[in-house]
Amino acid sequence: MPPKPTSLAVVAPFYNEAGLIERFYQVLCAALDPLALNCTFVFVDDGSSDTTLQELNQLADADPRVSVLSLTRNFGHQVALTAGLDYADADVVVTMDSDLQHPPSAIPEMLRVYESGVDVVYGVRKNEDNRGFIKQLTAKLFYRLLRRFTHVDIIGGAMDFRLMSRRAVAALRQMPERHRFLRGMVPWMGFSFQTLAYDEQQRVAGQSKYTWRKMLRLARHGFFSFSTAALDIITLLGIFMAGAALLYLVYALLAWVFVGRVVPGWTSVITVVLIVSGVQLISIGILAQYIGMIFEQVKGRPLYFLKQERLAQQSADHPVRQHEVEHR
Repeated sequence: MPPKPTSLAVVAPFYNEAGLIERFYQVLCAALDPLALNCTFVFVDDGSSDTTLQELNQLADADPRVSVLSLTRNFGHQVALTAGLDYADADVVVTMDSDLQHPPSAIPEMLRVYESGVDVVYGVRKNEDNRGFIKQLTAKLFYRLLRRFTHVDIIGGAMDFRLMSRRAVAALRQMPERHRFLRGMVPWMGFSFQTLAYDEQQRVAGQSKYTWRKMLRLARHGFFSFSTAALDIITLLGIFMAGAALLYLVYALLAWVFVGRVVPGWTSVITVVLIVSGVQLISIGILAQYIGMIFEQVKGRPLYFLKQERLAQQSADHPVRQHEVEHR
């Protein structure tokens, strides 16, 4: 049984969320202020082009519990969460989106589940009303394939709304993957967990920043980071194609020996050539995905750069640190 937590940190990324920040902060405080915990907030500006950073700094001016990190550019949702986790210092850490689709009112219940003796509590949405049919179908298919072809117990419906113990966060910091898929990385660590169902809320304002292109990129990172099944598949395809070619060769030789003629049919030959060529190109493309990820990883570049690091307890008397080059 873990000791009762005395501190809690909330990590939330922001990308062009001007106009929503104050509402999110108020709802978050309303949920956490009644708790007998030392609560802090790590808000990460993921290279916003609007007044998001200015509004976050205004929150930090008014509330010394607020830390504000600003990335030099838009590094992506998963990296922004990683940056916040690097600076979160508490007995338990909650990661969540800032659009209020993850309800702050569920955090007290997460704490109660955590106190039952687990290291991770996953928020799992129980309603799909806010998502279109195609989005629901593709998400279910993706997670089913991921569970099928990996040995990681990835939980369907568990997004990035989770509570983690201090030791789980410390373990996650030791994982330097550049292509980050936190929904797989956290379960991969193997810490004890429970799930908590919540009703996903409507986005309060603005538009979702997760375009189809970004979702496909996240899915690609998730699949190729946690599974080598694609390599096994193209190996089996190669064996199948080689076997089929061998059988065709045997058929052609037998026809020439016993019938005295070659096998006619240029159309069938060309069709086979095109099919084999297509399989080869797909195979090369799959190999390129793995090689490209290796290439990005071995360069050893930092995950992100900071242009501002404003930590909790800093005030007007303690100016914010501005960086030309600050990386993690």
